[in-house]
Amino acid sequence: MVKLKTHPSELPEEIYIQKKSFFFKISITAFLISVLAFMLNFPIGNIIKTNAEMAIASNTACPITYDEMKFEWFLPKVILTKPVINGRCYSNPSSSLKLADLAISFQSPSFWPLGVKLHTKIKHKLSVINIYPTIGLGGQVIKIEKSSISHKTLKEFLGSKSLNFTGDVEVESLVKINGGKISQSDFLITSTNLSIPSQNISGFDLPNLPIGAFQIKGNINAKNLVEIQDFQLGAANSPILAEATGAIKLNTHNISNSTLDINGEVKFTSEFLNNFAIINMLLSGKESTDKGFYKFKVGGKFSSPMPLFN
Repeated sequence: MVKLKTHPSELPEEIYIQKKSFFFKISITAFLISVLAFMLNFPIGNIIKTNAEMAIASNTACPITYDEMKFEWFLPKVILTKPVINGRCYSNPSSSLKLADLAISFQSPSFWPLGVKLHTKIKHKLSVINIYPTIGLGGQVIKIEKSSISHKTLKEFLGSKSLNFTGDVEVESLVKINGGKISQSDFLITSTNLSIPSQNISGFDLPNLPIGAFQIKGNINAKNLVEIQDFQLGAANSPILAEATGAIKLNTHNISNSTLDINGEVKFTSEFLNNFAIINMLLSGKESTDKGFYKFKVGGKFSSPMPLFN
């Protein structure tokens, strides 16, 4: 290999490379020191803790108690020890939800809205809910993803008088808040193992119903109107197969008085119909589609829905 000669007024190339390497290392070191100084002096702990205290104290409609609130610098976070969510938060005042220690951690800066993105992981029995609230100047955004809620947790929310069922649901949601009120909320709730065991409901003996698949997709606007964009229940081998769309006008003071306006179609297996003479009566004289579906409409209130087959 031919080695180039160095001009007398020039330094060897190796010296230039060493100088560049030296200045690069100095720059990286200075940057790391700057980041460390920022972390040590910027009051991240106070920001997270203050916002957590304010959010809990101001939410009188949903009381949350805890033993202690403490801050940890490692992956900066506020920890609530032994938190308890009052049943008033989910319209079941006689109950309460005892959670594992709750951590509210700093996730990253946010550019929309301009502010701080946090992360909260809620654990209850077999349920894990990941909540990412962003607190900023232009409002607040709450994102829920990679979250699974066990039927055991859902039963505590719904109360002992609710329909008995098993299975888990996956939840995704994006909530936008302006002026302390929800301006828009999109959600997707799915399940692949929903099952309703045999039970007696208001004098009717309900057989075992292995539903399997379940999905509901929709949004909620500032006027408390829930738009159901896609509702699916059951799979090809399920005793019930249904699809629906519609709207629910929420009564935020009493959810059971919310108004239903749902339209869809449903298909039953012959075995299911043999167990429910009342459904056979409702279907009497009604014509099904070529695929065996019956069109229906559900009105009335949550507490007393009024189904009608077309």
